[in-house]
Amino acid sequence: MPAHLIRFGDKWELTQAIEKVGCDINSLPYFENRREMLQLYVTDVPAPAASIIKQEMLSRGGDAAVHAQVITCGVKKSDVILFGTAKQLGHLAEKLARMPWWGLGRLADEIRGLIAPSLPETRRLPCGTELPFGERMLLMGIINLTDDSFFAGSRSGAETTETVKRALRMAEEGADILDLGAESTRPGAGRVPEEQEISRMEAAVRAIRNELPHMPLSIDTTRSSVARAALAAGADIINDVSGLQFDEDIARAAAEYGAMLVVMHMRGTPGDMQSMCGYDNLIAEVCSFIREKAKRAEELGVPKKNIIIDPGVGFAKDYNQNLLLMRHCESFKALGYPLLVGASRKGVVGAATQTKKAEERLCGTLALTSVCCWQRADIIRVHDVKENKEVIMMTEAVRGAKYV
Repeated sequence: MPAHLIRFGDKWELTQAIEKVGCDINSLPYFENRREMLQLYVTDVPAPAASIIKQEMLSRGGDAAVHAQVITCGVKKSDVILFGTAKQLGHLAEKLARMPWWGLGRLADEIRGLIAPSLPETRRLPCGTELPFGERMLLMGIINLTDDSFFAGSRSGAETTETVKRALRMAEEGADILDLGAESTRPGAGRVPEEQEISRMEAAVRAIRNELPHMPLSIDTTRSSVARAALAAGADIINDVSGLQFDEDIARAAAEYGAMLVVMHMRGTPGDMQSMCGYDNLIAEVCSFIREKAKRAEELGVPKKNIIIDPGVGFAKDYNQNLLLMRHCESFKALGYPLLVGASRKGVVGAATQTKKAEERLCGTLALTSVCCWQRADIIRVHDVKENKEVIMMTEAVRGAKYV
């Protein structure tokens, strides 16, 4: 019975969720009045447990949307949407923890975790720099050491002189982290030879580290051999777009070097992932995947405090699914890890703004950066540091305005 936090932004979205659960649509006005409360979406709840949860929430002044046939046991299971304040949900968790049936104790733990306040935390990296997660959105600048990345403006190729120039410029413009990639992960991309990826990555890390000794360096790779070479050369973060699916040893490498690890959601490979966009409940399934892979990373030695999560915009998601991921950053933040979002100049921007070329998608990208910043995503991965930096500064200024 996994649960994830969900906040319905408007009546239309709530209507869709109510219909999916199977709840009587005539109850919509009642739930609409409670939409500004916290909402938790719980999947696959046995019907008797769903009935108990609804009654417990009602007794605390909250409520729960369940399948209309739960009360008659006309269905074996139901998804459940909980509506309540943090206090009401906390009291529900206390009660469920004392019930030894249907896995309600585990659900109680999940509820406690989802409603726990997110507090600022600092992470010290191998380079000696501290990243202040939760205080402000951090900027991750993209440097591609390839000749085939989807945005030509991000390519520096194998020439380390050009790579260092780009790194120095991004640092001056306000980048908090630099993310280096030596293998494209665009839709349809094939693999590069392992030796080539290692050679390019190792040379780039050493060259940048020589000029920027305290700049956090992230390595975009799915190979543990590349990760180890880059970490030995001075990298701090491993950004694994496969979510440990291609090479679990990449987590062991991060653990050995005390590096942070980005666990991203995806299906398939860059070559076939866009044929794998079928989901019954996108947010629930992405949350479940991230939970599972983050836990696996911990089992392989990576401390929880060193794990970053990424819902994987553009990886096995269609246009609308990508938009939903960015609309619900809060759902991923509630999992308890720093949240990274990478949507810069991607196809979803082109579809929304009707721009065919990646070079024309800066304005749409800046809008997404503001959306994610408003929802307190921790890191935004971008091609254009200066412009995105100004968007973040403006968004955070508005959000931080005080009543007078």
